[in-house]
Amino acid sequence: MYEEYFGLSGAPFKLNPDPKFFFGSRSHNKAMAYLHYGLKQAEGFIVITGPVGAGKTMLISHLLDQLSTSNIVAAQLLTSNIEPDDLVSHILSAFRIEPEGEGRTGQFEAFEDYLFDQLDRGRRVLLIMDEAQNLPHKTLEELRMLSNIDYDGTPLFQVFLVGQPDFRATLDSKKLEQLKQRVIASYHLEGLTAEEAREYILHRLSVVGWKDDPTFTEEAFVAIYAETHGRPRRINTLANRLMLYCALEKRHAVTGEVVKAVIEELKDEKLSGEETPAPAEAKKVDMPPVRTVSAANGKSAGKKKPAKTKPAAPSAGGSVFDRLRAKRGGHVEETHADAPEDATLSDVAAAIADAAAGEPREFPADPETPEDALNARAEWRNSVLRTISETRDELKEAHSSVNRLRESLEDMRKRREEHRAQVAASLAEAENLLSEIRNAQG
Repeated sequence: MYEEYFGLSGAPFKLNPDPKFFFGSRSHNKAMAYLHYGLKQAEGFIVITGPVGAGKTMLISHLLDQLSTSNIVAAQLLTSNIEPDDLVSHILSAFRIEPEGEGRTGQFEAFEDYLFDQLDRGRRVLLIMDEAQNLPHKTLEELRMLSNIDYDGTPLFQVFLVGQPDFRATLDSKKLEQLKQRVIASYHLEGLTAEEAREYILHRLSVVGWKDDPTFTEEAFVAIYAETHGRPRRINTLANRLMLYCALEKRHAVTGEVVKAVIEELKDEKLSGEETPAPAEAKKVDMPPVRTVSAANGKSAGKKKPAKTKPAAPSAGGSVFDRLRAKRGGHVEETHADAPEDATLSDVAAAIADAAAGEPREFPADPETPEDALNARAEWRNSVLRTISETRDELKEAHSSVNRLRESLEDMRKRREEHRAQVAASLAEAENLLSEIRNAQG
């Protein structure tokens, strides 16, 4: 992608939170201080709210990266709208606890045993609930009840609630008065200032080895802030497209004009997507599974069913984008016939270079008027940009799925080994007891 064109070691503006890109703005540093204050208090609830794209998930990822697993076992629960009867089972899954008993009683007993076991090991248990604004009142009340578990006055379970601004109104409900009294600190995350937005962009670029290529003018920073209002996720989306635009057009400076041009492209794509009619035979797509992250082991939990179909084979000719469009164009029943290889990042990079170097392969021949030619070229270029963006997302999702599968298999292997070791130890102990009994009888 454009990383190779500009000699970068990675993607500086990826949307997935990566702690190494954390930028400590005034608001984010203050929110982090509240989180550490909550950890020091070791009880009650900490509430962090902020608008969509303000950096809440990055904040939590940075916190989890800082936690020491020697004294804190933390898990992040990313599900939403959990019913109270299902809350404990989700928490058990987040901390990888397997209850021995059945039903809710068995789940509660397993959770309490886990809390006391961690206490014996000198550890505290922290649960971070993301998207808290979607939780029903009864589920929040259930969380409050669980937070009451203690031992001789020592709290065993602490909860951080992270959500959008409307969660603050939820907490003001009379039904949640007891929960509100347990909140020891609350902070609302704000967007970046204009100066912080500028430093944020330069910080993320520096992490991947940026050497002033492309350069950013002051007019570009002003235009970026005016469009994004200092929201980190919006900045990432826009800056990512700016870098791609410069790579395609072989530009080495992001100017105010470039920012305006890319903003117009994004608006055109959005309008074009809204006007596109839905397919005649829309297919149901399964949603991805619940993902939980635990600071205790740094792994993700959750299983995903493998797809039973695969992309239809594209024609042998055509550009890389022809193959990628055919790859997304439909599905056929899986067979063992020869199939084309999936597009790789190298394929996409080659297609970008090809698009930037010459005329479009799909550009219509003999346009009737110059205006038709310009419109056709603009439509083709927008299609190229959408294809690149969609393909990159698909490749990232495939890579993430493979990693989740590997982690699940590794967890299963470790559990089998632990179970076998426990069985072997039990058999050995039983054999020793039998030997002692025989000797005593003899």
